[in-house]
Amino acid sequence: MAISSQEIRQRAIAAYEAGSGSQSQLAALFGISRPTMERWVRAYRTEGRLSPKPRGHRKAVYQGQDLQTLNRLVEQNPDRTLDELRDRTGKSCSIMAVHRALVELGWSFKKRRYVRVSKTERT
Repeated sequence: MAISSQEIRQRAIAAYEAGSGSQSQLAALFGISRPTMERWVRAYRTEGRLSPKPRGHRKAVYQGQDLQTLNRLVEQNPDRTLDELRDRTGKSCSIMAVHRALVELGWSFKKRRYVRVSKTERT
């Protein structure tokens, strides 16, 4: 379903507050679902909020100077594991955060090849 515009949200809430119809009727009129209308009215009444909540993710752990420090650590010893790099930088984050930072810096990773020894005997 497409995201409704701010104007539709404001008009729908204003119409409901003015008593122009029930939530179900107004939801059909504005082309939204009834649960969406209920959620909008609840947010307006409890929080006074007419706009949607902000979207997005939290800021990256490694930025600016921390990113440069991480880059320098990898240049000094490229064999360090992600755990070791995280410990050296003193950050409290997941190893995926370290991995994402290294990808951002342009570092590539090469996996070791583990080959299982054949157990078949030649006769």
